[in-house]
Amino acid sequence: MTAMATLHTAHVAPLGLRRVYIFPTRHGLLLLVLLLIILLGAINYDNALAYLLCFLLGGLFLVAMLHTYRNLAGLSLASAAVAPVVTGEPAVFMLQLASEVARPRYQLRLMQRAPSSKRARKTAVTLDLHTHTGAVALALPTHQRGRLGLHQVRLESTFPLGVLRAWAYFKSPAECIVYPRAAGHLPLPRRANAATATARGSTQGTDDFAELTRYREGDSLRAIHWPAYARRAELMVKRFEGEDDEVALTWDATLALGEVEARIAQLAQWVRTARALGVPYSLILAPQTFPPGADAAHFARVMTALALYA
Repeated sequence: MTAMATLHTAHVAPLGLRRVYIFPTRHGLLLLVLLLIILLGAINYDNALAYLLCFLLGGLFLVAMLHTYRNLAGLSLASAAVAPVVTGEPAVFMLQLASEVARPRYQLRLMQRAPSSKRARKTAVTLDLHTHTGAVALALPTHQRGRLGLHQVRLESTFPLGVLRAWAYFKSPAECIVYPRAAGHLPLPRRANAATATARGSTQGTDDFAELTRYREGDSLRAIHWPAYARRAELMVKRFEGEDDEVALTWDATLALGEVEARIAQLAQWVRTARALGVPYSLILAPQTFPPGADAAHFARVMTALALYA
């Protein structure tokens, strides 16, 4: 499905000393225990080489702490872009990281952390940043229609030795509109003018050309008669006998389905069917009313209303 990505600017200050947390990893803790054992052995046996080894490894640990901090310091989440998806498809957030200084950053790991969870989700991506900016795609699963917020992003790194882990959090306003899944067996509602033509026993098929009419906003681009445009420099749309001028979709038309989610899925199915046929369609979903249209913007407005319907 083709959809326009929405760009959200984070406006987050670069990471500083108070926002970067550092703690030893499992390997780092083992190294500290080993240093303690070596130090105790050096004290017990008064061994100069053991002292040297202990202080050398300890100094290396402290230097690694500085490099681990510098790997995150000065980074900021500049923006995040995401396009609407259908329930069940992954929502792909395109995150833009920015750096105050153009120095390489290695083994950066990003993951999404839901506000209701103390732990970050398993969805994570790793990247290296070699310039001032870098983009990375973070895919999140979708399970229900509505809004899916990015909320809080955790950025971490164990560079360079893997004995220390530095991490920080970014809050992002980015959110993805998750469209409802299209499903249903009810036929596409037909307008009264088409039903009347059928009742009169019209023998002309829906493929028989009727007339050319002026293009109206929302008409399908596939119905445009380009030769007429070449002659008149005016957009004209082909109309056919027996063809519906538009399809009216209403919430009441799905009353027989009962459950709200089943009715939403049926309306989504009708919207996609009308769009595939190139027929303008309207939607009445109290308290909202959408006039007839058939372009991509109209489709996005209607599907967003269905996604957010409560």
